[in-house]
Amino acid sequence: MVILSLTTLLLYIVAITVVLRRLLLNKQETAWLYASASAAMLLHAIAIAQSMGHMGAGQDMSLLNVASAVSLLIGVVMTLIAHRLNGWILLPVAYGFALLLQGLNSLVPSHYVIHLEHRPELLGHIMLALMAFSLLMIASLFTLLLAYLDYSLKQRKRMTLPHLPPLLMVEKRVYQLILLGEGLLTLSLLTGFLYLQEMFSAEQAAKAILTLVAWCIYLVLLWGHYRHGWRGRRLITLSLLGSTLLALAYFGSRFVNEILLH
Repeated sequence: MVILSLTTLLLYIVAITVVLRRLLLNKQETAWLYASASAAMLLHAIAIAQSMGHMGAGQDMSLLNVASAVSLLIGVVMTLIAHRLNGWILLPVAYGFALLLQGLNSLVPSHYVIHLEHRPELLGHIMLALMAFSLLMIASLFTLLLAYLDYSLKQRKRMTLPHLPPLLMVEKRVYQLILLGEGLLTLSLLTGFLYLQEMFSAEQAAKAILTLVAWCIYLVLLWGHYRHGWRGRRLITLSLLGSTLLALAYFGSRFVNEILLH
């Protein structure tokens, strides 16, 4: 397990280095990038599978296991869309989070065992939730890039980062990602409220409320864009607010229980 984790981290470092060479030195080493990133994410997936299943009966859905899985999903999606969406500059961030979370997952023991094999409805809910969260976090990464572009243009500053995509294209991608993420989040909430009784428990109340508030914020943002053409500051503020609330809903209480109070 230790060798697997170390190899994964080293491959992520190689992928980050290759991306930075592409951005800063204009080195077109695409084959090396895809090879190192693919190998890193494959080993990352194997490590997560082993970590989640090592408890024997049931699955270990600890905070760090889930966070590491989310970072892997984000890395996979970002790698697939980087060329099409001109998102090369965000790859070091995505790979860096994956490296950090997998490293922490290997070093910090925490366990939260559930039995998904007996509850397909819970498995479906979790998969939808993780995919929705990953897409909306990717939207947040593009939102931060949009904020940088917007600030630089308004201040009439020369942008120091090379190979940046046009502002309007980034803005369009943010709305596309939010639309997809909101759709998956809607399905996740529906499956939770229809099939999971624990969604109404006192322990899950804060998570459910925060998720619903984030869902409403994204819905208002999409409605405002469709009806009134909302752009710029409104888009940046509401997108980051929604992602912050989702992060608190998904990981806030479990971070306190599993890490701080462990």
